[in-house]
Amino acid sequence: DLLNLIGHGRIAIKSNVERLEGSRVAFADGSREEVDVIIYATGYDIRFPFLGDDILSSERNEVPLYKHVVDPSHPGLYFVGLVQPWGPLNPLAEAQCAWIADLISGRGLLPDEAEMHAEIIQARKAMQARYAASLRHTIQVDFHPYLYDLQRTARACRRRRARARTTPR
Repeated sequence: DLLNLIGHGRIAIKSNVERLEGSRVAFADGSREEVDVIIYATGYDIRFPFLGDDILSSERNEVPLYKHVVDPSHPGLYFVGLVQPWGPLNPLAEAQCAWIADLISGRGLLPDEAEMHAEIIQARKAMQARYAASLRHTIQVDFHPYLYDLQRTARACRRRRARARTTPR
């Protein structure tokens, strides 16, 4: 109901809290409000302490994954749901899982490591141009374009596998 309540003005989205003044809050934008409740959404603090930085670093909340799923430097290491979509997460996670299933089963073949790293750099630049430069937007995706890109990538991986099987060595 959050979006409905915001849309009807029952909940207000404000800038960062600068300080509390009793029951009033001073915000970073200079405004002050008498408030009933503060919900302070801090966003993501992406860390993988069980992997170690030598395996995968998440410095500044940036995780260098191909299509937000594949670690090019560690074959077989996949991530599901490590996106912050404008829209629902579950359908994206399902599409990620379907693609991973193709890769694990051998129906799909990834591009080479250099190509994946180049795509990660290109995707990061596009994300930084699209969203504010902040720790919050490092895994932001637009639902429909990302879903379409995942599906297109999965098809390309299946075609790459088919070509690899029919190409004489």
